[in-house]
Amino acid sequence: MDSQEPHQPENIIWAGRRSWWFYLGEWFGSVILATLLVAAIRYNEDQLRAWIPWIYGIPLLLVPAVILGTVVYRNRWKYQVTNRRVIAEYGWIIKDSNEIRAEDIRSITVSRKGLSSLFGVGRVEFSSAATDDADVIFYQIGGANTVRDLVRKLQN
Repeated sequence: MDSQEPHQPENIIWAGRRSWWFYLGEWFGSVILATLLVAAIRYNEDQLRAWIPWIYGIPLLLVPAVILGTVVYRNRWKYQVTNRRVIAEYGWIIKDSNEIRAEDIRSITVSRKGLSSLFGVGRVEFSSAATDDADVIFYQIGGANTVRDLVRKLQN
């Protein structure tokens, strides 16, 4: 007779995507660029008089376009920590995924750089003993240290 524990169902303990804080620079840059475009249009109003009603649409569409692009790009990434595995998925139609069993994780590295690190945003790398490189990487997630601690607790 087999003395193994009964099979536990897999439960999602943590799920996330790239942090919104990671995109703060792009949003800020688009607002600055839109402001500069409006200033340039105002400065050259005499030459652009025939185009004025339409030309103001360019800076007004720039900020929503950057925000929409950010939302689309961010939603391609999906990260999960279950009671058994750590999983990173990428893509919409064609999906790539990397996963590693929690019991096989030997190293967890957290890297926090730049302005977004002030908000707890960082990169978490999970490695097994079998490779030199990270097997699964969570790019620019909020609460990077919390996720690391959660997986360490899961291993115990």
